[in-house]
Amino acid sequence: MSKPLNFSTEAQDQLIEISNRFHNSDNQAEATTTSLKVAKYFQRNHRDVLRALRELECSADFSVRNFALTEYIDTQGKPRPMYEMTKNGFVFLVMGFTGKQAALFKESYIAAFDEMFDFIKSQNLTLISEFNKAVLQYERASDAASDAGRNLVLFGRKIKPLAAEKVAELERQLQPLLFDEEGQ
Repeated sequence: MSKPLNFSTEAQDQLIEISNRFHNSDNQAEATTTSLKVAKYFQRNHRDVLRALRELECSADFSVRNFALTEYIDTQGKPRPMYEMTKNGFVFLVMGFTGKQAALFKESYIAAFDEMFDFIKSQNLTLISEFNKAVLQYERASDAASDAGRNLVLFGRKIKPLAAEKVAELERQLQPLLFDEEGQ
């Protein structure tokens, strides 16, 4: 099986910038890209990328969180539409692309996902193993405590009274013999 191609750091540098428009849960600026950079990198006409963005079938909530319509100034000095997008928006868009560059990105994304999944799975197996050991230890200790409790109850209700009664009976039988001068 051949190793997937890497979505290189150089490719990432061509696409990624830091934007204050989008903020993550920590209210930190996020890495973003633009429809212009996507068009250039994937060797597409910008108008085709804009059309693809307009035709995305994502929820309004996802769209608001991940895409922002803005403008850039073209070579003739005219304002033109452009989208700024988060990493999630970029991935959503690019997963619909075809061609060599898109395939390279998809393979790299899948390889990274598989690597992440394998790591999580190995961590989960370790965690599950520790959990199972802790549960077994708890169950054994609980069983031992239950046995001890049952034995104490048995001792208190049956064994101790019978043993005490037997000791008392034997003591009653022994006392006259101990103090009987004739028996000596």
